[in-house]
Order: sequence, then structure tokens, then C-alpha cells
Amino acid sequence: MARIICISKYPPLEGGIAAKTFWLCRALAERGHTMHIVTDQENIDADYSSPDSKFDLSIKNLHIHRPDEKIPWHIPNDAHPSLALLNIALEVIDRYGADAIDTGYLIPYGLVGCLAGQITGIPFMLRHGGSDLHKFVEVGLWRHLISKAFASASAIVTDMENSERFYEHSQRVVTVPPYIPNPAFFKPLTNEAPRPTLALIGKANYHWRHKGWHRVVEIMKSLGDRFHYLVLSQGTGFKDFRKYVEARLDLPVGWRSFVHPLEMPSLLQAISGVFFLQQDLPFPVFSNLAAEALYCNVTIITDRQGMMQNLKKQGLQVDAESRHILVVPNDQPDKAAETINKYFEHAIPWQIDISRREADYAAYMQKNEEVILSVFR
Repeated sequence: MARIICISKYPPLEGGIAAKTFWLCRALAERGHTMHIVTDQENIDADYSSPDSKFDLSIKNLHIHRPDEKIPWHIPNDAHPSLALLNIALEVIDRYGADAIDTGYLIPYGLVGCLAGQITGIPFMLRHGGSDLHKFVEVGLWRHLISKAFASASAIVTDMENSERFYEHSQRVVTVPPYIPNPAFFKPLTNEAPRPTLALIGKANYHWRHKGWHRVVEIMKSLGDRFHYLVLSQGTGFKDFRKYVEARLDLPVGWRSFVHPLEMPSLLQAISGVFFLQQDLPFPVFSNLAAEALYCNVTIITDRQGMMQNLKKQGLQVDAESRHILVVPNDQPDKAAETINKYFEHAIPWQIDISRREADYAAYMQKNEEVILSVFR
């Protein structure tokens, strides 16, 4: 069994990388590996953190380490969170030892892992999300630093869609599906509510229109009171978005803050559809939410024609789930509402063969485990 330091975003911070890290590290610990998660202070960004930390349950072989030093005022005036992460990673390595260093987002966690690996001689792996590639790598920001980190990594873990771009930096490129939900948690339940619930879930940044949320509001307005509506969100643009909704929608809307990843299965099992509009995004991104919703047999309402093909390209075998991907027009709310109404008049979301999912998840976990073990054996 391996001793693994994982430097990554982690709950209560919200987001796909945090949730993926939670599920992956939990599963590796259950397989007998000793997991030491090095992550941010809990109060680092309240706008994007789950307000409830009661789900930080004790799991055998899994240990969470967060910086807790009070940083003195110093020019330049900065809390130096990356240096705090590096310091605690080195402290954990000194105290407990480590066979490998795994990381989450490239910025800052991957670069911190690179420094920790070079200081200690422990092999390190670089993983990335979607936005970090577009915001940093594609525009050439910090290219000298990032390219040298790629070149010195024992493994660059990426997906099929992005693998080619890394071969100019390294031959140690490994492809793994971005995320496959654990079917022991993400599974369908029969939901026979008289009125289906449609949900909007995600971060409300200042640029929430880039997610097509203004279009979702117009669709809800056209749908009327045949559905319940739920918005699960937080962020710097949340107050602005809620004000926008309440000014345009004369319908009751339920509002919830972010939830811990362990709460997400039960939340999804209680809803019928989730909006996932993508045409207004500045760049396409893989979403954990889409995969988790399909595994719970929740219908995805999208404006992207090739969404199913993209999920399959990323390693999710979703042929059976394709009937739960509902494509609606991007800029015709009345027509979108008509399509949604007709769909839910006839849909029986829980009648899908899910026998294959355990094998898919087992293969996903085995691949992740093999990559980690390969960097030091």
C-alpha cells in the first residue's frame, strides 16, 4: 500500500476539482492506501465554500492537513497561500513519509506539488481541470514555470481530449477519464412527485450570463407553475443573479447554499431535471454535475447538441442515459419550454439499465491507482 500526499482543492471549497478529490481520495483510502490531503484553510473563500462542515467524517487512512499559521503583515501585502500549502506539505512528508505526491488543479496545487517533489525527491504527478488550461496554459501565462513543471513531472494525468497538447512537454502523459461517479452513491431513486423539480446548480460568478443563466430564467418564466424550481448557488455574483430572478420571475423559487459532496446524491435524487446550458460559455468544460446527474437518472436540459458524444469521448458510456439529455434551443424560451413540457409528460426517468456502471467505476479507480503506483515502483 502507498503513502500518498494529495495537494488539491477540497471541501468545504465548492467545485468539480474539490468534489473529485474528495471522492477519489476517499476511495483510495478505502482500498488501503494512506492518504494525506494538503489543502487550503477552511475560511479562505466564504463565497465559494459550503457553509456546513458536518460531513468531514473520520475515514480510516484519510487525513486532512490545512495551514493554520497567522501570516504577519509583510510587503508585498499578501497571505501567501501557496507558500503555506508548500510548508504544510513538507511538514507532512517529514512527519509521515510519502511515496508519491498527487495534485489537483495545475494552479496553484500542481506547482506547489512540483516544488515539494523537487525539494524532497519524491515523484510528483500533475493533474489539471478545464479552466486552468484555458486561463494559464493556452494564453502562455507563466509558460517558463509551467513548461518546466510539466517536463519534470513523473506523470501528467489528463484526459483524451487534452492529451496531445502535453506531448511537447513530456512523454510521461497518462489519460484517465476526468471523473466517473461512484454508483454506490450516485444511483436512481423512484421520484413520483406530482410536480417535477427543475434545478440550476453552480457557482454564481460576476459573469453568470456566460453560463446562460439569464436564458434559464426566461425558460422558467415560459414554463410557469407546472414545475418546482430550485437554485443551488453561491458566489460573488449571487446577489445580482437573485435580484435578476426575483425581478423577472413571478414564481416561487427555492434557494439553497452549496452542499458537501456527500449531500449531492440525495439532492440529485430529489429533482427531475437540471439546467446545463453551454452555448454562452467562453470555453467548454467537463462537468462532474452532468455525470452525477445522469447516474441519478436526472434529466440534463442543455443547448449543446453534441453533449452526449462529448461525455462518451471522456470515457463515460452513456448510451442508455442518452434519453435523459434533452436539447433545447438557446434563444427561444417558449420553444424550449414546449420541449421540456412534452418530455416530462412522457418521461419515466428511473427505468434505465445501470448494471454496467459498477464495472466502469472499478476501471476508473484501477486506472487512477495504477498511475499513482507507477510513478515510484
